[in-house]
Amino acid sequence: MPTHTDEHSPKVVPENRCSATDDEPRVAAELSCELCGLGPVCHVLEYGEEGSGVPEGVLLRRRSVARGQAIFSSQEPFRSIFAVQSGSFKTLLPNGPRAAQVIGFQFAGEVVGIEGMAEKHYPYTARALENSSVCELRLDRLPESGKPLEALQQSIIEMLGSTVAFNQELITTLIHQSADQRIAGFILGLSRRLQRRGLDGDFFVLSMSRSDIANYLGLASETVSRILTRLGRSGCIKLRHRRVRITDRRALERTANG
Repeated sequence: MPTHTDEHSPKVVPENRCSATDDEPRVAAELSCELCGLGPVCHVLEYGEEGSGVPEGVLLRRRSVARGQAIFSSQEPFRSIFAVQSGSFKTLLPNGPRAAQVIGFQFAGEVVGIEGMAEKHYPYTARALENSSVCELRLDRLPESGKPLEALQQSIIEMLGSTVAFNQELITTLIHQSADQRIAGFILGLSRRLQRRGLDGDFFVLSMSRSDIANYLGLASETVSRILTRLGRSGCIKLRHRRVRITDRRALERTANG
């Protein structure tokens, strides 16, 4: 899989599969195909069946991506849609001489890069927050699969519809006035997204930095740290370094709703 890296990019390290403790969230294995955002297309391609007959290279499965590595960059010609299988990513918009604007975070099962279909280039950069893996679907090679064109088109429409619905939900959850509401809504949003993919939504790691969260929510890094500490002291969450346990979901929802 073509990826962007340099000599300083860290190498992929195998994930720790040890069982969780009270201070360490359970490390999830790579997501099953049934829970993946590429599911509608892969179902048509019959990748779960023996002898599907689809040529090699149409779908590049479970490719490793090192922490800090980009799977594509802003304005690069569109070629593929990616699904996160493990780990996490952040998406960034260039911002001239200033630091790039963080516009989102993507986790296991979620699709990245689909917006590039319209303009034939990627509007943002997608960079791994940790050692991760992705499946890459080469849209230009779909006709080689030998599957009915109508079925393939319908599967892509279904995938697009799910992405639009997800983005609308995400925007709605982040339209909050106060900094406390934004942070609480952000944590709850991450929790729901993990639960939707069959992962633990009560105990997880914030793989992004405090500065990335601040950039994304339009806050100062100090404000993010202060509010996370305050939420911990109030009993809404238990926070240790980047590990978050939601201990009072109703109280956290009240904070998010103001």
